[in-house]
Amino acid sequence: MDRPAAIRLIIPVVTFALTLALRIHGIDRHFWMLRDQIRDWTIALGPFSALPLVGPATHVGGYTIGPAFYWILWLIRVLVGPWFDNLPHGGGIGQAMVQSAADALLLVAIWRRTGSLWVALASTVLIATAAYDLALSALVWNPMMGAALAKVATAMVLVGWPSRSNAGVAFTAALAWSAVHCYTGAVFAALGIFVSIVAGLFARGDRAGAVQSAVIIAAVVAVLEVPLVVHQMSSASAPPAMGAVTGSVGRIVSGEARPQFAASWQGFAGAFTFIQGAPWQPGWLIWVLAGSALVVLIKYRRDPALLSITVLPQILAIAGYAFYVGDFLDRYYYFSLMPAAVLTLVLGLTAAPSPRIAQGIAAAMLIAAVAITPARVRFAATMHRMPEYGWLLDGSKRLVERGHSVKGIRTQFPLPLSADPEFLYRILGGRIDSSAEFTALIARDGQVAYQTH
Repeated sequence: MDRPAAIRLIIPVVTFALTLALRIHGIDRHFWMLRDQIRDWTIALGPFSALPLVGPATHVGGYTIGPAFYWILWLIRVLVGPWFDNLPHGGGIGQAMVQSAADALLLVAIWRRTGSLWVALASTVLIATAAYDLALSALVWNPMMGAALAKVATAMVLVGWPSRSNAGVAFTAALAWSAVHCYTGAVFAALGIFVSIVAGLFARGDRAGAVQSAVIIAAVVAVLEVPLVVHQMSSASAPPAMGAVTGSVGRIVSGEARPQFAASWQGFAGAFTFIQGAPWQPGWLIWVLAGSALVVLIKYRRDPALLSITVLPQILAIAGYAFYVGDFLDRYYYFSLMPAAVLTLVLGLTAAPSPRIAQGIAAAMLIAAVAITPARVRFAATMHRMPEYGWLLDGSKRLVERGHSVKGIRTQFPLPLSADPEFLYRILGGRIDSSAEFTALIARDGQVAYQTH
C-alpha cells in the first residue's frame, strides 16, 4: 500500500476510534436508563419475529412510520450485546459505533467531494464533537439513530454512488427513508437526499436516468412502508402513525391555525446555536450560518446536487416545521440537519477566490474546532447522565452472584421517576419472586443489604 492510500485509510479509522472513545467513555457508570431506553432495549432482547412493525411511540402522540430502528437495535443486541451481558449500555455502545462509523464515512465523502482534507476534517470535528451530540449519541434512542442513518445517506450522495448505479440509488434511498423510520424529523434530510440524486442527473443532462432514479426512490419508499400498512390493517384500533403532525397540518389547512414561520426559524436558530455553539452559544453563530448559506447558494449555483444536501434540508425544515402547531424547544428535532448545516458553514467560510487562502481558512477552522473540543467534552458530561446506573449495575451483579431470588429491589438513593431498579438484575438472570423472604436494598457504593419488609 502506497503512502497516500495508507493515509486515506488511517485518517477515517482514527476518526472512528477517537469519536467512539469520546462517546462511550464511562458509559457503564452513567448510562441514561429511562423509560424509552428500558422499553426499546426490552423489545430488542426478544426474538426478531416479535419486533413491532412500526417504530417507537412519540411524545406528541402516535409512532414513527416504520420498524427500521428496532431492526437495527435488535442487530446491535445480537452482535454487540453479548460482549456486555446484554445490558442496555451495550446497546448504547452499539449505537455509538453506528454514529462514529457514520462520521468516518462522512469525512471520506467530504474529502472526495471537495478535494480538501482540511474541509473534511474541520466539518467532521465540528459535527462529531458537538456537546449535545456527545451527550446523546451513546443512548438507546431513535432520534440519534435517525441522525446517523441520514449522515450515512448524505455520505453516499457526496461520493456519487447513486449516480453510478441503480443499486446505489436504491441503497441510498433505503438508508435515507430508514432514517425517517427511526425519527420523523429526519424527513427533511431524506428529501434533500432524494432531490440531490435526481437533480444531479438532470444537471448532467441524463433525464432518463433522473426519471428512473425517481421511480426507484418511490418504489423503495413504498416497500419500506409495507410494515406500516400491515400494522394499520391488523390493528384497526391503532392510532395513526403521526397523528400530531397530520393534525397540525389539518388545523392550518382548515384555517384554525396559522403557519408559524417565525417560531420555526427561532427553533432552528436556537437548536443550531445550542448544538454547535455549546457551551458558549453565541447568538451571532446563526447569522454566520445564514451568510454562509448565501455564499454557498451563489458559488455552487450550478451544482444542484450539492445544494440539495446542504442548504435545501435546512430550508425544508424551517418551512416544514412552520406547519407543526407545537413548540420548538426540543433541540434534538434538528440533529439530522447538523451535517447539512455544518457543511454549509464550512463551505461558505472557505469560499475564497484563491485555493491557497481557502485551504488556509479550512486549516484554521480545524485548529479552532480541535481547540474547543475539550470544553465541549466537559459540557457534554453535564448532560443526560445517570450516575445511579453504575450503582444499580454493581448491586445487581452482587445480588446475582449470591444466587437467590428477592421479593424486589429498592435503592438508598433517589432514581428518576421512569427508571426501573430491577431492570438490570432481571437481564443478568436474577429472579423477582413475590414469595421471597427478602427485599434487596442497593446503596450508593453498590453494596447490597436485605430487608424483611
